[in-house]
Amino acid sequence: MTVNKHLFLGKSSCFTGSVAAQLASTAWAWLATAGLLAAASLPASAEEGAASSEAAWVMLEETDDSLCLAHGGRLVTLALTDSGKTAAPAGLEVWVDRWFMQVQTADHTRHQLTAEHPSQELGCSQSIAGPQHWTLSTIKRLP
Repeated sequence: MTVNKHLFLGKSSCFTGSVAAQLASTAWAWLATAGLLAAASLPASAEEGAASSEAAWVMLEETDDSLCLAHGGRLVTLALTDSGKTAAPAGLEVWVDRWFMQVQTADHTRHQLTAEHPSQELGCSQSIAGPQHWTLSTIKRLP
């Protein structure tokens, strides 16, 4: 059996960690550019109007927590605002994205905020390994 050495990517391959890292960073740059172009094609008035009213319904707040303070951070909580309680009496479905060390992670979580459960703890702003934060992705009213 013969093995074509050009198809085998082993330790002696030309694709080392630095080349692979460069390829990965180039791919992320292309994806980021495509995302910016897609966002730029949306009508500004519709995007701003929906985002401004929905963003007033929930907030990300930071509070003191002993575990988080031990790592130099604060507890981040997703909570309904008073306007969110009146705008959506049945509650809200909120999708949140987590960022770790300024890189978006695969954590895309869904939370249901209602009058009975108006807040949800997300985590510490500073973990043992580094800083993290959350951003709001999608907010919609529950039926």
